[in-house]
Amino acid sequence: MALAASAFIATAANADMVSFTTVVTNNTTQEKVYDFNKIIALSVGGNLGGSGSIAITVTDLRGGGAYIKSIDANPIYSGFINTNLVAHLTPQNQYGNSVSVLAGEFSDGSYSQTFSQQSFGVQGHIGDTIQTRLKFILSAGDQATVSSTFVVQASAIPSPGALALVFLAGSFGLCGRRRSIN
Repeated sequence: MALAASAFIATAANADMVSFTTVVTNNTTQEKVYDFNKIIALSVGGNLGGSGSIAITVTDLRGGGAYIKSIDANPIYSGFINTNLVAHLTPQNQYGNSVSVLAGEFSDGSYSQTFSQQSFGVQGHIGDTIQTRLKFILSAGDQATVSSTFVVQASAIPSPGALALVFLAGSFGLCGRRRSIN
């Protein structure tokens, strides 16, 4: 029984991922807000953590340069577990200030950023949701390609209740039959 409990805990480190790429063309004469969401149900539960990335390419189609930028101080990339914001990414300069991704006349500009494996401090359950939201402003007459990933997994560290189960199962294994010697 102790082996079965240990095997169950070891397989709890599965991961779920929200990943998508979108290409948008702003065919208007004004800058335009774009807002994309992708949601999936979790197939893992426990103490959740994860990693993620964003890649942006903006292309000037009309001449005069192009840009993609965040809305006010809001992030371009947001990762949620249920409705809890647990991760965000926005293009920044070396001082940590939000900046636009720029392209020169009839050219491309790009930006990418990742965050490595970290704990989100959220307890998740199978069937809860994870979501990636991309929200940004694109300049008039231009095009942007935005890709993102959001990987969520249960922590490899078992919960206190799971540890108690392993120890309890192990103690039953130690309490086997005793033979009496006469």
